[in-house]
Amino acid sequence: MTGSVLVERADDVVTVTFANPRRRNALDHAMYDAFEATCDDVRDDRSVRAVVLRGAEGHFAGGTDINELLAITDGDLGVEYERRMRQVQSALLAVRVPVLAVVDGACVGGGLVLAALADIVYATSRARFGSPIAQTIGNTLSATSIARLHATLGRRLTSEILLTGRLLDAAEARAAGFVTAVADGQELETLVATALDRIRTAAPLTLRSVKGLERRIDAAVSQVPVDDVYRDVYGSEDFRTGVASFVERRPPRFTGR
Repeated sequence: MTGSVLVERADDVVTVTFANPRRRNALDHAMYDAFEATCDDVRDDRSVRAVVLRGAEGHFAGGTDINELLAITDGDLGVEYERRMRQVQSALLAVRVPVLAVVDGACVGGGLVLAALADIVYATSRARFGSPIAQTIGNTLSATSIARLHATLGRRLTSEILLTGRLLDAAEARAAGFVTAVADGQELETLVATALDRIRTAAPLTLRSVKGLERRIDAAVSQVPVDDVYRDVYGSEDFRTGVASFVERRPPRFTGR
């Protein structure tokens, strides 16, 4: 069973919900396609004032569904996979209106990157943030993803969680500046509603200008050469070991080859 991306519109706000609850809302290729198409639609619709990202049934989003990673059997396919991830992320960055992420439960891997690319992040006390790929699958993140995590978490904390695989709780993510506020239940929904009300009264061109300048900053980072790194990682025995171990629910044994 594949997941889905649910899109709802209430007046001038579009809510996107990642729904693959059996896999903590990990995203498969169809979900990435649907999310990219939604971002493209919102970008061209000037009647939309904000986008809200959520996850279904107690989690925000995981990384890419492991079944999709099984298809990456050499370095060139890894380069293509990362190119596709950058395309999806670029579609989110191209949205001209504020993007709010409402995070509950797991926000890991690709889900962490989507939250990092949002403009405002509200989290429940149950939220957990990280990208434990060094302990699980053995793949990598894009240069632009790392740069955005540096900007939202700080370089030292980003290095720690990526190098050790440790997850942050909501309080630590809030203290680092990644999370805007932590709240539960109706208090959380009130925070979201209040932010949306203020966005509705803000000058649209000012908001677009801020988003546009951020895109230019991200575009500068995207010029960093990366394909050789992707070929090395995705073409390795370690990556194949990590994926197989994840599927078989056993700890991987990485060798550096």
